[in-house]
Amino acid sequence: MKLERIEHYKELFKTHLRETEDYSELYKYECIQNFITHWDLSDVDLLDRYSNSLTSSITGRLWGGSRNSAKSMMQEFIGLDREYMRSVFRDLFDEDKDLTGRIQRFRFHCDQLLNELREAKKKLTTHYHNEKMISLYLCFNNPLKYNLYSYKAFAKMMAKIELQEIPQVFELERFFKISSAIYNIISKDEELMSLHKTLRSNHLFYQEDTMLIVHDFFAICSHDDII
Repeated sequence: MKLERIEHYKELFKTHLRETEDYSELYKYECIQNFITHWDLSDVDLLDRYSNSLTSSITGRLWGGSRNSAKSMMQEFIGLDREYMRSVFRDLFDEDKDLTGRIQRFRFHCDQLLNELREAKKKLTTHYHNEKMISLYLCFNNPLKYNLYSYKAFAKMMAKIELQEIPQVFELERFFKISSAIYNIISKDEELMSLHKTLRSNHLFYQEDTMLIVHDFFAICSHDDII
């Protein structure tokens, strides 16, 4: 990827932050604030903790809503075997372990529990825990290290900044590494960071520095009308 292209789109992103009257990406910062406020993996009532952590007064689209979604399926999993899912989340969040292995094991465990649920509920076909949903758990648990995964916007941005080999859909670890590299570039722009913090100054929104700004960068600058 070319630094001058990243700088070009960074300036366009900054202009958008300066001029927007209705910033479309704020919903994510309410969602992550709710997660951080409520999430406690050690709580005896893990189901209640999980349900309250994935809430929003704006939109639940990040997890697919409350029915036939990643959220509703995880509620089923926790209801089926709370302690098993507690250990599954602990493994996913264990930074001492290889990231790709953690992601693969998380999906494997979800597959296992889906098969168990199918014995009682034959119509179940998916648990909805794809790369996007797993990135949400990682990002919300560690906001300065992980980014939300939206492949379409990401791939378009990688083409715009002329990355020679765009990661495949399943290459989540490469996505995080590229996101981190871009964060290191755009976060050095103090004006940009200040503008962004001002937009989310309401107490409902997460106030700390977070990799989510890179998700915003991809979402805004990947639009076809931004060249």
